Amino acid sequence: MNLSAAVLTLTAFYEARRRYKAARTRHHLLAAQHRRLDKFLAGKAADVPAFKAFGGLPLSDWPVMDKAALMADFDRYNRLGLTAVQGWAHLEAGTAPKGYAIGASTGTSGNRGLYIVSERERYRWLGTMLSRALPDFLSRKHRVAIVLPANSRLYDAANESGRLSLRFFDLGRGIDAQFAPLAEFQPTVIVAPPKFLRALSESGTALTPERIFSGAEVLDSEDRRIIEARFGLKLREIYMATEGLFAIACEHGTLHLLEDQVAFEFQPVEGSDTLVTPLITDFSRQTQVMVRYRMNDVLELTDMPCPCHAPHRAIRQIHGRCDDIFTLPSYGQPVRVTPDVIRNAVLRADRRISDFRVTQIARNKVLLELKVEEADCLDAASASLAAMFKACGAVPDIATGTALLLPPSDHKLRRVRVAIP
Repeated sequence: MNLSAAVLTLTAFYEARRRYKAARTRHHLLAAQHRRLDKFLAGKAADVPAFKAFGGLPLSDWPVMDKAALMADFDRYNRLGLTAVQGWAHLEAGTAPKGYAIGASTGTSGNRGLYIVSERERYRWLGTMLSRALPDFLSRKHRVAIVLPANSRLYDAANESGRLSLRFFDLGRGIDAQFAPLAEFQPTVIVAPPKFLRALSESGTALTPERIFSGAEVLDSEDRRIIEARFGLKLREIYMATEGLFAIACEHGTLHLLEDQVAFEFQPVEGSDTLVTPLITDFSRQTQVMVRYRMNDVLELTDMPCPCHAPHRAIRQIHGRCDDIFTLPSYGQPVRVTPDVIRNAVLRADRRISDFRVTQIARNKVLLELKVEEADCLDAASASLAAMFKACGAVPDIATGTALLLPPSDHKLRRVRVAIP
């Protein structure tokens, strides 16, 4: 790592630690957030064409944006005026404008998103991540394994830090193919999707990591149980997407929102009294401006205090995606059934169920699949689903079957999803 990068990373690390320690109460946290947010809205946020007319206005007066709006007018949301076509071309060629990095999400159903960050923002991201996930990185050297379907220049910043030995493992080459290289690397820290961590847990690979982080997919309770039992560690989550870094679990496992660098607004999910979807305003990013960006995630928040005493709001669970909410015909208005309700109906049907898929394949038809060796649980699971749907006011046809249910290596695992042609 060159001197400039080292200074930027260490500065971000200490600033993040200072902000965290200064937020002694929720009042202190929100006061600091509002100061940074107001400065951002009056300054850098209004520098891009999409937001010039809103500079200095309260956040509530700014328009809501989403991925479709961003990708349709990508050049209007970044300070370089880079178009989506130019961004994809850079990505394909492995190039980027000088001083910047370009990346893309792994995407779901082909719906990929672009991002562009400056070198300063890359190292700020790294410093923030380290302050929450590896606060001891200055006193000891870690070997970090990142296991994802696609690499990111963000992780290059970590590898350049000098204090981290980081290796990227490409899931696109297959899940099983990563076990031997991981055993050779012997990471002290593993960051991976839960589907991989579960497969790793069941593989018998000889590893003794000190910390494990799950990200990029929904973490189901059964996956957590198996992973934690195998490694004897608390599995910690990281809530991160193309759009930014939003939450990191503390040592107690509570997934705390990074409210010192992101302002969150929450909109209720139709059909649920407890679930929300977030609008995020990231005032730590200035190259690609994200103000009131509607995420596609379904979250359940909690107000339960954490033993770490952090005043940051916490996520009880990430349940899935908004476009995986089933919309089924009913006697009156169509009813919407969220992924968490569907997941719970299957898992409570029989304790032997270790994996499943539930897919809405037509307007009024649902496909339930279990593992081949758990075929005798199909009747109970189907009955449980039918009872749940009926209680919601819907009576869809439920087809059942068995399959190998192998976790996909090149895209996210979604156990509950909508796939209507």
